[in-house]
Amino acid sequence: MQIFRFDPEVSIPIDHFGSDFRIGRLTEEGTKGRVQVLHLGPGGMVGRHRTGLRQLFAVVSGSGQVSGNDGSYRVIRAGQAAVWEAGEEHDVRSDDGLVALCVEGTFEMQAVAVTKDIVVVDYDPAWPQWFEHVRAYLWPAVEKLACGIDHVGSTSVFGLAAKPIIDVDIVVADDAGVRPVIDALAPLGYRWVGDLGVDGRQAFDTPTHPTLPRHHLYLVVEGSKAHRDHVLLRDLLRADPDARRRYAELKRANVELAQGDIDVYVAAKAPFVAGLLTRARAELGLEPASYFVPDLPGEAPR
Repeated sequence: MQIFRFDPEVSIPIDHFGSDFRIGRLTEEGTKGRVQVLHLGPGGMVGRHRTGLRQLFAVVSGSGQVSGNDGSYRVIRAGQAAVWEAGEEHDVRSDDGLVALCVEGTFEMQAVAVTKDIVVVDYDPAWPQWFEHVRAYLWPAVEKLACGIDHVGSTSVFGLAAKPIIDVDIVVADDAGVRPVIDALAPLGYRWVGDLGVDGRQAFDTPTHPTLPRHHLYLVVEGSKAHRDHVLLRDLLRADPDARRRYAELKRANVELAQGDIDVYVAAKAPFVAGLLTRARAELGLEPASYFVPDLPGEAPR
């Protein structure tokens, strides 16, 4: 079983033709199958059975618990979807009731994956070269639009253990530069997925490329809170070996805690990151900022 998000935080704003709404994409073009709406009242359930076809269960209101082959339950809320593969044992239950869209057939997901393999490894001296490879690939597409491309995130900090995925910021001078860069990246296969809940930081679904390392791509306005936070965190960790050590220990512990749930992994390290950013701002005499610390996603009892 996999879990995906399609809630407002991970949707993209649409303003064409004077529109004002957001799209939370679920599946790619070419989906073939049956679409149904399931209504579970309070105490309702879908009994445990084996799927005949790949199945998408997208909750649009209410909440419940879902399980897959391993029989363990996960809370699922509006804006989240479970996907079961053909032949997978599964069931659904809801204490308070829910409404969900169900797609059965052949489809590929466009929504943001919550469940994925999470691996934290020791620092690799090759990571700066990995970044340069990505930067060299992207720069020709944005050089007339952007101020620069920065290496951020944990792989930009010498000696810090990290997920071996390069974090990259394309930096533009002002808000007017955001849409042209989004449009310039589309032919390279970078699909804009909105701000993912971080104001001022646009994110992209990165395409699989035969010669590029795995990377996350973001677009930020120079001097914005999102841009500054990336730089502040990077520079503090570069300068403070004790903070690097504690952060690495926390990351490794959170891999075990998360058990493949990226929302849990991120939420579990958020208080530590918020503390580092608060400290960095104070040391530089910058105006204090508030940082949202999410609750750890709940887990239903087995």
